[in-house]
Amino acid sequence: MVFMTSRSGLQLICGIMLLTAASFSLPVMAAPEQAAAGMFGSQVNSTARAVIHMLDYVSVDYPGAVSDGKVLNDVEYQEQLEFSVQVKEQLGKLPENPEKDALLRRADMLWSKIDARSAATEVSALANTLRGNVITAYRIVVSPGKTPDLKGAAALYASQCASCHGAEGKGDGVAAAGMEPAPANFHDAGRMAQRSVYGLYNTISLGVEGTPMTAYSQLSEEHRWALAFYVASLAASKELLDRGEATYTGSSKAVSFANLRDLAMLTENEIREHEGEAAIAVFAWLKKNPERLTSGAESPLAFTARHLDESVTAYRAGNVVEAQRLAVTGYLEGFELVEASLNTANGDLRKTIEDQMTAYRNLLRSGVPVSEVEAHAGLLHTLLDSAASSMEGSHLSATAALVSSFFIIVREGLESLLVVAVILTFLIRAERRDALPYVHFGWISALALGGVTWFAASYLISISGASREITEGLAALAASVILLYVGFWLHDKAHAGRWREFVGKHLEHALSRGTLWALAGVSFLAVYREAFETVLFYQALWQQAEGAESAVLSGLGLGCAVLALMGWLIFRFGSRLPVGPFFAWSSVMLVALGIMFAGHGVAGLQEAGWLPTDPVSFFQMPALGVYANRQALLLQGILLALVVVIFMRNRTRKTAVS
Repeated sequence: MVFMTSRSGLQLICGIMLLTAASFSLPVMAAPEQAAAGMFGSQVNSTARAVIHMLDYVSVDYPGAVSDGKVLNDVEYQEQLEFSVQVKEQLGKLPENPEKDALLRRADMLWSKIDARSAATEVSALANTLRGNVITAYRIVVSPGKTPDLKGAAALYASQCASCHGAEGKGDGVAAAGMEPAPANFHDAGRMAQRSVYGLYNTISLGVEGTPMTAYSQLSEEHRWALAFYVASLAASKELLDRGEATYTGSSKAVSFANLRDLAMLTENEIREHEGEAAIAVFAWLKKNPERLTSGAESPLAFTARHLDESVTAYRAGNVVEAQRLAVTGYLEGFELVEASLNTANGDLRKTIEDQMTAYRNLLRSGVPVSEVEAHAGLLHTLLDSAASSMEGSHLSATAALVSSFFIIVREGLESLLVVAVILTFLIRAERRDALPYVHFGWISALALGGVTWFAASYLISISGASREITEGLAALAASVILLYVGFWLHDKAHAGRWREFVGKHLEHALSRGTLWALAGVSFLAVYREAFETVLFYQALWQQAEGAESAVLSGLGLGCAVLALMGWLIFRFGSRLPVGPFFAWSSVMLVALGIMFAGHGVAGLQEAGWLPTDPVSFFQMPALGVYANRQALLLQGILLALVVVIFMRNRTRKTAVS
């Protein structure tokens, strides 16, 4: 009899892991109000956008209707009054919301100020504040889903807009004569300084009631965004754009509007007030070239910094789930790619950034005040800047490239090597060489599939860092289950007396076809979970090691040689051990690897945002699967206790039999 029967043991291990993981995942579920945010529906989104649109027009057009308490344009003034009434009515139709009463009070105040012909600065400021409140309360998406492509925007403008607004956007198109009000002049500096790209997008999408400006809902969302960015840039001179490009490419840190949301929502007046006159040129150039915010030339650290800013913006708007997603993406698809290189340059800084990124995600999860999240994000920006300085920009020295390359392949390949080498040695010692092809099939298939996955991710589809970590985490947990199962099986067999007789009579049946495929499966999982990530790390290292590519290859070769030597030593010394002690040694090695993989599995799911991370005061050795957090240590502690119980049971049974 094997330990508590093979099937029941496997079921117990799986059950422990699934129950533990399930209990860990509860804290990261979205809050009820977050879930409700995605259930408002398109009608609610349309109503809220209409309110935002009207408020945008009030903030821009009221100063042209009233000045010093006197009406300058009665038609325009009556329109402002009507807009303020419509704002109140449409807000009343929106679903109940903790902020709704406050929104309605501000809407009443806006109507009162317009009715009293209050100062333009007061009305515009209140309209802008209320607009921001509506966006936050109802979580309205105010930026394009992907970077606008402006290549065809000029032709689109010529076909859809030029007849009214003119070829250059000056409001002098062939159809403009006699229009009341006249088509907008996109070269009107005062008016355009008050308008955001999002406001222009809303005008294109919804039109302006009572004017010839109709809704262009027949255009795709991508085309409407492209048009909005295009008309927002029409008045920018070449001199201004050139100055903006020089400033931005010299140091993108010169401005804080480093994401599409800010680019779409901010106005020129707001940029001037908060960033200064010098930032206006950068703002104009980025509106003309929005792709530069998300270009492939962006460094991993800049990618992390940008997503950190976007995460803070989402948290400020009340979208905690989106803030967490952006934080995870920034870490996995940015910082993680340069971890090995930074570790070579400054290992303490690398660990500090890792710990602070984890702490930042925990802050988001715990719902702390926005000011605390902003302060921690500021700390992370400082640390990321220090990392960039430590790595000397984007290039590594030959020595740093060699050392980074060496440790990448050794770190990623060591655990896989141990699993495969122990299994192969076991089969050879058990005189079952006929089973070796199964194991070879497993690890060779894993390498091949890793290559295919890398090619697909590079040229065919987009695989996010979170998806990669989820795949690795689940693969590690699955490998852990199989390793523990095989380890327990081996430990039970290690106590069989007269080994040669046992092997001859029983091993043929014990190593059934199902067991052989299990061995192939564990060799596949152990290798595949590392293969794809290793390729990504080398891609990032290759870009950073410009001029030192030969050092990267040398480090790779040296690391592979070390792994080969370690594999040879396992075969060499494993073959010299007596059969019984070898099986006992192998069982201990496999269950140790199983516990190690369990730690890696939890860590992978934590990095992907599937599980929370609660740090504890404990030593940490990621290379051995030891992570100083409650979730990983608790699961490993449970598995270790299970190992001790089963091993002691096997020993007790052996003593009773003898």
